Amino acid sequence: MKDFLKKISPYVMFVSSWVLILAAVLLGERAPEPAILALYTLGGILLGFGAVGIALSRIRMSPEQQKEYERGEHDERNAAIREKAAMSSWYWTLYMLWALFMAIQIFVGGFWGVAISVVIVLHCTFYMINIHRWNKKM
Repeated sequence: MKDFLKKISPYVMFVSSWVLILAAVLLGERAPEPAILALYTLGGILLGFGAVGIALSRIRMSPEQQKEYERGEHDERNAAIREKAAMSSWYWTLYMLWALFMAIQIFVGGFWGVAISVVIVLHCTFYMINIHRWNKKM
């Protein structure tokens, strides 16, 4: 059953994304703008995940290629490279969030300033949780 759900979930996401986008188009002016934006956003997210999932499910590898891929996934050097890339991307996204925070505080303020503050705090919290989790694994 679990394998069946893994195989069918990208197709369900893909179809439901188009349903959400179509609903947003058909509702048009009759629904409030935040609801339409939410439908477009969810539809776009599901479309991306569904399309990538379908594309990845179509990739076929020979047993030798699968073994080489698995060996590369568990190689210490590759793991170190991924770790360095993750750290770098974390720092860059933190800088991006701080810049967005400052821009919103200067130009908008209010609710959006609080929302960005919460996102920055969550970003840092997730980082600390992952550091703790990976330190326990090593």
